[in-house]
Amino acid sequence: MTERPVVEFLESGEPTLAWSLEPPAAPGKSFLALTLNGQLRLSPGRILVAAQVTDPEEKTLRLNVLKEIGQRRDLLAKTIDLEEVWAILEGEGLEFSFETLAGLAFGHDPGPDELSAIRRAILSDGIFFAFGPLAAKRHTEEEAAQKRRVKAKKKSHEEFVAQGGQWLKESVEKRVAYEPQGAATAKELLINFAVKEDGANDPRTAKELLKAAALPETPEGAYRALVAIGEFSPHENLDIRRLGLGQPFTEAEMAEAKRVMSEYALEPNRLDLTSLPLITIDSEGAKEFDDGLSLKIDSNGTYHLGLHIADVSAIVKPDSLLDEAARSRAASVYLPDGRYPMLPEVLTETLLSLKIGEIRPAFSLLVELDPLGEPLKYDFKPSLIQVKRQMSFDEADVLLAKGDDAELESLRRLGEILLRRRLDYGGSNLALPQLKVHLEPDGAIVLGVTAWDTPARIMVGEMMVLANHLAAETLAREKLACPFRYQEKPRSYPTMDRGQDQPKADLALALATRRQIGRGGVDLFPSPHWGLGLASYTQFTSPIRRYADLLVARQLRTLADPSLSPYTVQEMTTLAFAADELYRDIRKAQNARIRYFLNLWLATRVGQEFIGLIFERRDQRTRVCLTDFMLELDFFKLPPEARPGKEARFKLLAADPKAVNPRFEYLGLL
Repeated sequence: MTERPVVEFLESGEPTLAWSLEPPAAPGKSFLALTLNGQLRLSPGRILVAAQVTDPEEKTLRLNVLKEIGQRRDLLAKTIDLEEVWAILEGEGLEFSFETLAGLAFGHDPGPDELSAIRRAILSDGIFFAFGPLAAKRHTEEEAAQKRRVKAKKKSHEEFVAQGGQWLKESVEKRVAYEPQGAATAKELLINFAVKEDGANDPRTAKELLKAAALPETPEGAYRALVAIGEFSPHENLDIRRLGLGQPFTEAEMAEAKRVMSEYALEPNRLDLTSLPLITIDSEGAKEFDDGLSLKIDSNGTYHLGLHIADVSAIVKPDSLLDEAARSRAASVYLPDGRYPMLPEVLTETLLSLKIGEIRPAFSLLVELDPLGEPLKYDFKPSLIQVKRQMSFDEADVLLAKGDDAELESLRRLGEILLRRRLDYGGSNLALPQLKVHLEPDGAIVLGVTAWDTPARIMVGEMMVLANHLAAETLAREKLACPFRYQEKPRSYPTMDRGQDQPKADLALALATRRQIGRGGVDLFPSPHWGLGLASYTQFTSPIRRYADLLVARQLRTLADPSLSPYTVQEMTTLAFAADELYRDIRKAQNARIRYFLNLWLATRVGQEFIGLIFERRDQRTRVCLTDFMLELDFFKLPPEARPGKEARFKLLAADPKAVNPRFEYLGLL
């Protein structure tokens, strides 16, 4: 048996052994070599160590020899005390040959194994020496200390990822009931990644954890892991987390709310309106009552209308801790599976709530209107009020249907007058039904459709529109900064075949009209709101629930109380535009959550048929509303007879809670 060179070189930074299968054709030329991973052409310049080894001449045996040599040299490298060698060389220079280092480490002239072992030890350690092709550079004490810290941090990180990954893997497999050290950090990383993806603080480590857990290195993988460890529910609302609205009020915020509630005293200069026959009408189950109505009609037919809003501006002061909390939230969020108030409920359900029989601070609009609904004069006043009647919209509609409640009848008549007046000015009434989702305690999903065109809802809605319009006119006239709301002129005015079923045609027309309404927004200069038919508009009637409304209410109060300073244009721009932007995101999140539970409900009903109302056709696209849950969908290439105003049958093909829309198949007209 002959001897053949076994050489060692670096491949991807790792020591690699190979048999030299042929001598180099000429000095410096590459030669064929056999490694554990196959054959390659190797340049002589890459060789670090070479030794003559008896050649077994058979490939499998050759590979076994390479493995044995590698294992021997690794074991030898572990016996080396690099720190001792490093200490011996203090003050002896900067660079040292591997022969010198190996001699010091082993105490004798080194052979190929010792020369390889010292290289392997330096490559593995990285603390005391820097590896070079021909020599090693000795680190200074400061450099060694820094390298030690880096290495310790790397080792700690690797242990964190390994332990965390194993924990997540076992949790997904339902084989674990413990939390390792560092679990809190792992949770935070995964939550951040699931919510913000590549915008997260440390997506790389989150992906490493998921990889170690054999999970997809994606936000969906993080979601699965967080559900498995109980940090997320199976229906976790990521939108709320992205908006930062899922956090409870802090102890300091709650303490301030309780202090404000206990220390507040009714101001003596408020207008006493406690004798008015004031009524509140709200949704079923409401706990916050922030607006009330009162109405008297004199012998001339003049309406004396009072719109009374909870005076949040008197309780929540600008730049207070509560104000900052409300500003950061922008609005209260109501979802099927959660409620996130803008202000602590200890306030909004007590002092700031217009509860029956309780004397409360309010900000009242007192307006006189002629029999045609034209305002004759009006004023905004801080007031004291006392609610005499409290009811839901459904209860009010029942009483209105009976026709024997004079107070409600007068309010309804005025509401109809105000609506007609708006329509005459070019406004519209798109009080479309809305899907309502309710979750039972056992998690069952209950769907319903809330009608917004009932007499009670129209009545209250029109009076709130009037109050907001007069607030906008007042602030514009007084040249006070205000977030005026506008809506551009509709792109077109759809029509509908009136020879069809009238309610269906009206609904189809309303749906089509909503698709054509112009772009809306906020500006500091009053502009027409075409949808409402008003020259100017703002909102202040829900200061408990919307921060922008609170800003407007504060501006109005400065007119009644000269000691208060109004917001400047710059201040209002900063505050109102930020609140409006966040509020828009909140509305999107609310709609997405409703759609999520609708899709979850539909996912168990694949194959069932549903009725859809066709309301728009453009070229090959047809818009349809599935009226059982007011879901609008696009269909393509429906037959010509599928015209707006017609109803058709649709079969559910697929529904995914995480998809935007379910898939339906058109079956034909009813």
